Parts: sequence; structure tokens; C-alpha cells
Amino acid sequence: MSVADPVYDLSFKRHYLHPKYWLTWLAIAALWLLAWLPVRVRDAFAGAFTPLLMRFAKKPCYIARTNIELCFPELSPDEVNTMLAQSIRAGLMTFMGYGEWTARSANYLQNRFVVHGQEHIDACLANDEKIIFMIPHTWAIDAGGLYLTSLGLPMCTMMHSAKNEVFDWFINRQRARFNGIVYERDAGIKAVIKTIKSGKHFFYLPDQDHGREASLFVPFFAELKATLPALPKLVKLTGAKVIPVLSVYNTKQHRYELILRPVMAPYPSADLMGDTRAMNAEIEALLGDWPEQYMWFLKYFQTQVDSDEGRYEAGIRKIRGKG
Repeated sequence: MSVADPVYDLSFKRHYLHPKYWLTWLAIAALWLLAWLPVRVRDAFAGAFTPLLMRFAKKPCYIARTNIELCFPELSPDEVNTMLAQSIRAGLMTFMGYGEWTARSANYLQNRFVVHGQEHIDACLANDEKIIFMIPHTWAIDAGGLYLTSLGLPMCTMMHSAKNEVFDWFINRQRARFNGIVYERDAGIKAVIKTIKSGKHFFYLPDQDHGREASLFVPFFAELKATLPALPKLVKLTGAKVIPVLSVYNTKQHRYELILRPVMAPYPSADLMGDTRAMNAEIEALLGDWPEQYMWFLKYFQTQVDSDEGRYEAGIRKIRGKG
């Protein structure tokens, strides 16, 4: 990615072959091979690792438990652990199927999906309207975007770079497989606005914590969350319609599902706080039947209303034996 062109540079670099990346290449090869296993066999293999991660991934599990407890204070400790185990299981199945989106055909991948609410997309397309697909961080989020682009929908999105340069190249090459455009989040929003205005749809991830200065504190489930109020501004600037969407992996049916809710309307209003809360309410509605699909290990509540210390830091220090 260059300063002049904020689109990811998907060209292969010679230094990707450096020995420090050999384990990464081995992992990518394993994902490619797993893509050809029978789905139920692969899912059983993935699910078997759930107890191991719950035992040894102490920091991510602490963050996930904290988030679940904040969002669902009515749950007992056993119920929290059950949701955590279900989330890890769904995440492992999704990750071990990740190679499908590079190795398998578009037709095969489309047949892996069941779509609920296709009429909401069709209505927007019939009126030649641009769409902002507002999608929270589920384990199958990439699969949902790739499914939509595989249908021929012209799409763009913004993503954070992964720390591993080779894996970053691999996942963004995969995201762009069906002519999707991927921007680096740090490049800013101007390129996205220009792209939407040119006729492409936007795959928008709204739910991460971007800090106090950029955010408004509005409810998310049972807790106040620092929430970026960008969605209503994007709609005003582009004239796009917002369709809330959830991409999940159904661990019982061994398939992906895409759940689309009706267009948010009227949206936006003159109340920025109300519009930001309305966005969070849509995420809550999407997750209502699928809470275990959420990436609970992300630091959604890091910024606190009444403290400058990160929400999770004291607990993480204890895990590390420093507090």
C-alpha cells in the first residue's frame, strides 16, 4: 500500500520467502489441504481442540469471559463458560475451513451458504442504490464478504493489517479474490467514500473500540461502549442504504449462513447519539440467536467511561503474574 494509493498491494514480494516465514507458509499449506477434507470430518477435528484452547489461551479467554459477563450479566458462571466454549468451537471450525476461500471454486463456496433476507439486497439493487453492509465481528465475517463478492457485487472494505506480513498478504489476496477492494484502515475514510460514490458497496465493520476521542458512549447489550459514530456520517456523505448483516458458521448444519435485516430507515436522523445507538441495537438483534458466533476475545470495552485504564489491563496483569 502506498500513500497515493491506499489499496492493499497484493503483489508477491521476494522477502516473503525468508526463513522466518516458513512456518507461516506451512500453516497456509495446511489450510489449503484442509479445504479438501470432508466438511464434517474437518469440523470434528476442529472441535476437538476446544478444551485445549480453553485451558491454555488464558489471556484471550479472560477477555472473552469479561465481555460475555458485561453483555449478559444474567448468565451464571457455567453459562458464561458454555458460551465461551461454543464460541471457540465455532471459531476453530471457521478457521480450519479458511483455506476453502482460496482453494475451492466460486460455485462450491456459494453452495456452502444459506441466505436469509436476500430480498433486502434485491430491493436496493432494483432501485440502483448503493449499500453499506453493516456487519459485526463474527468468526465467519470474511466468508460473508467473499460470498457477496463471488456473486458479482462490486465491493470495498477496510481492514487492519495483520502482524505477520505473509499471512496479511494471504488473507487480503483472498479477500480480493472476486474483485473486492481492500483498504488499510489507517489510510482514512476518503478513499472509501469516493469508491462508494463510484457505485461500489461497502462492507463496514462497526464494533471495535477506537478510543475515547473518536467515540460516543452508547449502550451495547448491558454495558456502555465507546462506539465510533461513523455510520450515519457515511450515509449522509454517500447516500447509501444500510443493511445490517451477520455471517455465521452453523456448527450443527456444517454450513455458512448469511442473515440480512431490513434497511435501517429512517437513517440517519438529526440525533447522532440516537443513530449510533441504533447501530448497536441492530448488532444486538443480529446476535440474538447467534451470540456464540461473536469474536468475544476482542477488546470491545477497553475504553471506560470513568477511568483512563483499559478495562482488561488489571486482569491481564494478574494472568501474567505482575499484579
